[in-house]
Amino acid sequence: MRKQIYKKNAMKTKLFFVVLIFTIFSLSCETEENPVPDVRVDFEFSLNNAQYSNLQNPGGWVYLTGGYNGIFVYNVDCDTYYAYDRSCTANNKHTCLVYDEKEHCLLHTDTCENCSSKFSVPLKGAVIQGPAKFPLRQYEVYKTQNGRLRITNNYFGY
Repeated sequence: MRKQIYKKNAMKTKLFFVVLIFTIFSLSCETEENPVPDVRVDFEFSLNNAQYSNLQNPGGWVYLTGGYNGIFVYNVDCDTYYAYDRSCTANNKHTCLVYDEKEHCLLHTDTCENCSSKFSVPLKGAVIQGPAKFPLRQYEVYKTQNGRLRITNNYFGY
């Protein structure tokens, strides 16, 4: 009987230490989050508007106001469009990212505030160079039946 009590206490002690170690590991692990804040994005515009005519052809792009630091919209193939926030995910305080047509990436051109990160437009905003750890914040883009583009982050609960 004494051995059974000893075994029960030993099991409880082991379980206690396993739970304790797991809890310590869980609390000590930092989960990093994308430094570009979620802000409401939900608007649409006509592709027939002269201001957005560059989006009518594959490879065409425009800058829009909105998002956290402006939005970059890119026409992949006339049916697929990508929209990214123009904030660098290494430091969202930097100036807006700009599109480099030769490298097909978003980057900084201001050497005073350059975060030295580059983000691939065709690879859905993936980091291709620099200290950034997160891809660009991407927004959903829908082409409506009446020739308009809708840009939203409705996954955010808006």
